[in-house]
Amino acid sequence: MARVGPRLAAWLLLSLGLVACARPAAPAAKDERPAPAAATVSPRPPDPPMAPPPVPEPGVRAEPEAVGSLPDGSATDAVRGLYDLHMQLRASGLPVGEDLARYRPYLSRHLLALMAPAARERDRMIAEQPGLKPPYLEGDMFTGLDEGATGYRVGARTALGPGRESVELEFVYDRSEPPVRWRGRALMLREDDRWKLDDVEYGDFDAGTTGEFVRSGRLADWFE
Repeated sequence: MARVGPRLAAWLLLSLGLVACARPAAPAAKDERPAPAAATVSPRPPDPPMAPPPVPEPGVRAEPEAVGSLPDGSATDAVRGLYDLHMQLRASGLPVGEDLARYRPYLSRHLLALMAPAARERDRMIAEQPGLKPPYLEGDMFTGLDEGATGYRVGARTALGPGRESVELEFVYDRSEPPVRWRGRALMLREDDRWKLDDVEYGDFDAGTTGEFVRSGRLADWFE
């Protein structure tokens, strides 16, 4: 075999190195894992339409204290509920219309039965003789003072018999000088599992103080 000279050998080695460098590198392996699927977002269902506000029945005020909402407790609780309402409404004479609807749940059937013909008589007088003042139009039937009371306080409670109790009342009218102070007594009847007002006694009983214009007798006397 012919010997290769040093120069030729160096040239061959250089040529082989250049060929190796010129060979392209193998491409990097691709990641063949599939891309994660995009999360599916369900569309938000539309909000249900708002319910319309309740429509109040004719003759009843749409206020927080609903008609028929009565305390379930004692006769004293029922008296407070009635007179808190009365201090708010300050109805003069026989309650009518919306006011009567507010009072009705606090009143016994007996008292309502007394008021019904009086209301018819008042309405008849208004229709037939509009120039005259009809009855049952003025005065405060729940306190006995024509101007009514500006405040009240509940006193002692007394059992009168099965389903009957009385509750002492102290009234004040402070828009005069001096203020008028007097007493009353609510006669309560247990009816339809509730305590309801059946009558009111006015005035100077048991040494109670009475003002000059405070009625004596009872609420039921208005309708005789």
